[in-house]
Amino acid sequence: MELKKKVNKIRKINMDKCRPYAKMGRTCKTRAIPEKKVIWPDINKDILQGKFKIRPLCRGDINKVVELWKMSYPELYGGSHEWMLIPEEYEEKVTMQETWKDDSVNKKYAMIVIEEIETGNIITATLFTKDDKNLHVDGTFGAMHPDYRTGKTGISLWTEAMAVYKWIEDSGAEYITFMCETWHPITQFFAFKQLGFKIAGIFPGQFTRWCGGQEEYRACEVHFYKFIGDGAKYTTKHEEWELIPAAKKLWDVLEEINKESDDEWLRKLKEKSKLAESRK
Repeated sequence: MELKKKVNKIRKINMDKCRPYAKMGRTCKTRAIPEKKVIWPDINKDILQGKFKIRPLCRGDINKVVELWKMSYPELYGGSHEWMLIPEEYEEKVTMQETWKDDSVNKKYAMIVIEEIETGNIITATLFTKDDKNLHVDGTFGAMHPDYRTGKTGISLWTEAMAVYKWIEDSGAEYITFMCETWHPITQFFAFKQLGFKIAGIFPGQFTRWCGGQEEYRACEVHFYKFIGDGAKYTTKHEEWELIPAAKKLWDVLEEINKESDDEWLRKLKEKSKLAESRK
């Protein structure tokens, strides 16, 4: 039986009498509005000498991954992503390996895990959220089990978990974002100095976060962004923006800071991976 896919058809809305507030797009390419969709690409590969596997979430993982989030990111409790701590929420929301062909088109969330092959333990998980109409993917949350965070193996697992974002490049998305907690400089460093993401800013008090018992606070987040595919070609340049002086000053500072963003490590990792494949 052929699977039904939800395609984001362009709605036939009469816009003949409408005009944009400002004529933008002079400094970038423009295009006819296409039919837009982001399709989660499949991923399934052994890593770290075959001891671990990166793959999508499957139904048998749900209870394990819920425990992973509880142990490694309990701050989600009481917030807008609290559903990640509730097993019954996953089947409806998250793309599953067993129904990947259909889910990869239709479901908003995808979760990529790293499994320890010998034990079957789920070591890391990364939640991605897609916005088809905006051709945008957000790397919403990532976590590693506390028992695996130290030593060379822990660093290697962090490396693999963070580099999973490269998987998005085959999705049809043009823009990827994610945020890092202000209490977690490790992920900030990986994003900025090893994956080549640029800093968009710091959002004070953006999310509620659990801090023990039945208490919460408002957490402050560092936001990062990166263009993939042709995204940058269709993005207006600052020459045609109209900014108040304070915003202009902020942009200039960010531009200077983001010159330090570097993905040389990621390029070397990719070259090393290609070399290993050629020797097989």
